[in-house]
Amino acid sequence: MNKFNQEERHTVKIVFNGEPVEDIAEPRLLLTYFLCHEIGATGTHVGCERGICGACTILVNGKAVPSCLMLTMQADGL
Repeated sequence: MNKFNQEERHTVKIVFNGEPVEDIAEPRLLLTYFLCHEIGATGTHVGCERGICGACTILVNGKAVPSCLMLTMQADGL
């Protein structure tokens, strides 16, 4: 059973590939999983889950960031 309930999920608004995206996410959801599983991004891949391999690297405000080390809530508004 998921320990997070609907009240603990939050709306997240990001700009992805130039398009605004809005969805809901749990507070501890990694950005990699949000991109892959919630919004269906096919270019972001889960690799080592430690930020070493680069498979999940995305650009955040022009800077390369491993999305497996960033929470979805940290990307809200970016």
